[in-house]
Parts: sequence; structure tokens; C-alpha cells
Amino acid sequence: MTRAQRVVSSGDLSRAASPRRHQAPGLKLFQRVGGAFTLVLLALVLLLAATALAAALRATDKGSSGHAATAAVPEPAGYWTGDINSPTPATLHGGKVIDAQHLSTLLRAGNLVVVDVSNAARRPESLAPGAPWLPLPHLGIPGALWIPGAGLGAVPVSIDSFFRAQLAAATAGDFSRPIVIYCHERCWLSWNAAKRAIDFGYRNVSWFPAGIEGWRAQGFSTEELKPAEPPAASPGARPPAPDSSSGAAELA
Repeated sequence: MTRAQRVVSSGDLSRAASPRRHQAPGLKLFQRVGGAFTLVLLALVLLLAATALAAALRATDKGSSGHAATAAVPEPAGYWTGDINSPTPATLHGGKVIDAQHLSTLLRAGNLVVVDVSNAARRPESLAPGAPWLPLPHLGIPGALWIPGAGLGAVPVSIDSFFRAQLAAATAGDFSRPIVIYCHERCWLSWNAAKRAIDFGYRNVSWFPAGIEGWRAQGFSTEELKPAEPPAASPGARPPAPDSSSGAAELA
């Protein structure tokens, strides 16, 4: 064997002893798929974490009333006459804003006047004359006085006088008696009615903005309420004569 043949043979033996290092195609595919799966899993974890953080922030933003904070909504100078289901303020000038647990504590303490100012159901206009109509029972906070219409932005004189008289009777004329007014969640009716009671001179008025929905969500009981409404005017009754001085002021 020549010198050249010995060199070639030793090189062949060296390559045979050290096989080429390479990965099978299946292993490469597995690694690629595994890497993609890891990225998808990581993205899913980040998405879940972001969702949980957003929920925590929403819960933190809840006001003491238990409903989503609406601090950006200012209190109107007078009564609200817009959409009654639009966002409400988080405050009530001259009164307090309470949540369901606070209301439950006040009820257990006694001496509390609770007023529901939710609207009453009305007979559908499309219903044929004489057709039977049975509205669903109105469920409210036990012991509450239900006065529909008292939370409107502009109330008729009859309802305003009736609301004033009902509060006077329920509180026995005690303007320091605690009063809580509510209707539904995110509803201006209770805000208006609470402000109206404050304007009447009551000094211990609380607004429960979470409404009957917030009350039931906390597991508290309800009972059927019957509406207290001013008596209908008799057909022959004549409206009072307008005050000439006030009329002149309005024309001015």
C-alpha cells in the first residue's frame, strides 16, 4: 500500500468512526411546532392576565354605592329632565350615597323611611278596549313606600304635593328622620326624588343608586308593593285659577 493510499484509508476510517451529526426531519418539525405552540400559549396567558386586570380595575372603580362609578357625570343644577336611564352622578348634594349593605343595616336599626319611586306599569295602548290586562307584581324592598312619578324631572303639582304629604306622614313631620330613596340601577328617578326631598327640607336623605337590582344581587329579600298615587281629579272639578302675578312673571 502506498503512502497516498494509507492517508486516504485513514481519512475514511476517521469519518466512519465519527458519523455526521444531523437532525432527523421529524425532529426539526417537532421543534418548530413546539415553539409555535409555546408562543400561542404565552399569548393566551397574557390575554387572560390582561382580562383579569381589566376586571379588577372595573371593580376598583366602583363607588360606595356598589354601581359603576360615574364621577365624570356632574350633578345638574336642578332636576334631571333628560333620559332617565343615562349615567348618573356619583354624588348627591345635601344627601348621602349608600350601598346595599348600608341600607340593610339602616333597616335593621329601624325608624327608616324607604321610598321606591319606580314608574308604574301602564296599560299598553295597543291593547283592545275591554281586553284583560294584568301587570306583573312590583317587587320592592320590604316596607318601602312606592310613589310612582315622584322622581320625574318636572312633576305635576298634584304629584309634588302628594309626595310632600306622603313624606310628612311617613316621617311624622320629623325632618331629621332618615329617608332612603331608590328605583332601578342607573336611573335618574331616584336621584331626582332624593334631591326633591332635600329641597323639601329633610336633612337625613340617602340615595341608593344600585336600586332594586343591586338589592337583589346581594341576596336580600323583596316583597310586592302597591303604588301610592294621588286620587284622580273628579270629572266636574275645575282647575284652580292661575296666579296673575306668576303669569306676568312668566310672560316677562
